[in-house]
Amino acid sequence: MKNNSPIFAKPPSDSISLEDCEFYHVQDIPGLSEPTKGSFDLRKNVNEFLGHTDFKNKTVLELGPASGFLTFHIEKIGGDVTSIELDYKKNPRGDTAPNIGDNWKSTTKDSAGNTVHTLFQDGKVENAYWYAHKAFNSKSKLILSHVNDLPAELGIYDISLICTVLLHIQNPFLAMKNMLRHTKEKAVITEPGGYARIKSLRNTIRNLIRKIIALPDPPSMVYLPRPGKKNPFVWWKLSPEIISNMASTLGFEKNTITYHKQILSGRNTWFFTVVCERTVPIENCNYD
Repeated sequence: MKNNSPIFAKPPSDSISLEDCEFYHVQDIPGLSEPTKGSFDLRKNVNEFLGHTDFKNKTVLELGPASGFLTFHIEKIGGDVTSIELDYKKNPRGDTAPNIGDNWKSTTKDSAGNTVHTLFQDGKVENAYWYAHKAFNSKSKLILSHVNDLPAELGIYDISLICTVLLHIQNPFLAMKNMLRHTKEKAVITEPGGYARIKSLRNTIRNLIRKIIALPDPPSMVYLPRPGKKNPFVWWKLSPEIISNMASTLGFEKNTITYHKQILSGRNTWFFTVVCERTVPIENCNYD
């Protein structure tokens, strides 16, 4: 597809200023004397975050680019990236969790004290994507759509990328299916978690006890919204095993799980990455 295809978004303005932007990631952008601010700083361990995947000469379908750190990093190392982001002008509530009595517009703050949802709703994060896009002279493409309503002409990509997104989506399995049906080779899926799997004295004892009583780590997905919880933008805590299981049922039966630390809101935070490899040819899969 050509970049002028109607399914691809265009910058809202040719003159987006830095003051119009809010960066979700710390980014080193050409023309700026210092890195941007942001909740995530993936610069040091980005290869771990991406499961040490080789993106050179690969087409990549990315879900949830935010301000585009991974988009432009993958493009820099040779990938051709198309990203999918929610259109908050058409869907201002996004995919927020229902909680009767709570004000979904004003409850969640990021590390800088900004209302997270407003940053997306006001277009500041999308502006940051386009600001960086211009600064990097990027050829990456952006589609404004919910993952459940992807354009029919989307096509097939080599690799799909779903990083710290599934926890924010009401139906993670449906989101994975809608992405993986467009994926020919691999899916890279990263979520927060994994502290209990890291080698430490406490975890060694814990895992030894579980091994003795033959209690494996079960695939699990914990529903997080509850009365009084002040984050309507997080639905789930997912285990790597449930992501692996879901990917297997979608034709990606060879899965590798790794654990790593990233900087989130100034703190070292554990994440896991599942690299899922397609084993069932896409033409043999009935995703309908």
